[in-house]
Amino acid sequence: MITLDPITLSVTLALVFVISVLVLFIFWRINQTQPGVLHWTLGGFLFAMAFWVVFLATLLDAPWNLGPFLSNSMSLPAVLFTIEGCLRFRGYHSSRRWRQMLLAMPVLVLIAWLNKDDPQARLLFHDAASAIGMCMAGLILCWKTSDRYELQANSLAACSAILGGMAFVIRWQYAFLAPEVDTRPMYVPANQVLFFGLIVFTMGWTYGLGVACYFRSNRQVMQLAREDVLTGLPNRRCIDENLGKTLMESRRSKAPFAVMLIDINAFKQVNDKHGHSAGDALLAGIARRLERAIRGSDFAGRLGGDEFVVIARGIESDEMTPDSEPGVRFNEFLQRLRDELNGPMQVRGHAMDIVVSIGVAFWPEDGDSSDAMLSRADTLMYRDKARTTAAEPSFSHAFQAPS
Repeated sequence: MITLDPITLSVTLALVFVISVLVLFIFWRINQTQPGVLHWTLGGFLFAMAFWVVFLATLLDAPWNLGPFLSNSMSLPAVLFTIEGCLRFRGYHSSRRWRQMLLAMPVLVLIAWLNKDDPQARLLFHDAASAIGMCMAGLILCWKTSDRYELQANSLAACSAILGGMAFVIRWQYAFLAPEVDTRPMYVPANQVLFFGLIVFTMGWTYGLGVACYFRSNRQVMQLAREDVLTGLPNRRCIDENLGKTLMESRRSKAPFAVMLIDINAFKQVNDKHGHSAGDALLAGIARRLERAIRGSDFAGRLGGDEFVVIARGIESDEMTPDSEPGVRFNEFLQRLRDELNGPMQVRGHAMDIVVSIGVAFWPEDGDSSDAMLSRADTLMYRDKARTTAAEPSFSHAFQAPS
């Protein structure tokens, strides 16, 4: 095995960890709402302290078992902080789990103390626990990501964590196979390989977390730009993009679709009588009903105010296309939509009888542009509003004929 200068490796590793802690601290200060970054920072700080302790103990010629004991007492909790940071970053929050981890930390310190006079037992326990923990952190970052882009963003940090775990496995194998372990841990060749591997891990881990945090922040900004904050539905910008995309696809494939404009009757009276908070709650409730009513292939968004838009792909004026529910007439589909949206709703302790008006424009009969179809659907929606009553909501495609 190639022998590397242990003092240089130790100092380099400690300095790299210090830089990593500073970078993670800056990440946390920039966006303190980003979950997990604070735990990564604390874990990195403990890792840095662990290797500074090893260096100082060797430099000061301290008792042979003091440096490893202090180092293990810091690095094992650091692994727990790293795992908790990954879990929180991925959205797995649990106060109970975090309390259990905090209770486990003094237990790990106690085990390190009990094994301080047995180098082989100490390395076997410490390296096995560290390897499992680091590999778990890497797997958590890649577990059930929302899409391949998030997987790619998390992959550098995940691979670096697994690499760090493999470095611990190398030293664990050495401790398991070696009948006698050198009592000078800084001069054990496997230790030097471990330190070199951890230098690579720390650099990749820090850069990888930076990429993952940037991707998460950028996606959140993009989501806010395309999502209606009140209802959680796509906003006007996203509606325009989706409608434009649907138009281009239909022109190419000749597949029909319909644009539905939905308006809540007497919504202004709700705001005037019960306040804007009740109106906001009503809009959110209608959004949930709308999500339940549409098919998986449809698109729903909030246009603004009390108006919602549904883009129903593969739907013609006469009947549904074969790839949807066979034999269901369009008017039956529309009535089912009304049945889901209309009806009693409890809003902030007030019972309300909800009635909506709907206007429908079909491609290509009612227009070949986004503005034309929305304008046509808006006109027909106001005609329907004039006809719609709480007792007898009505709508038919025949009513769409130009007057």
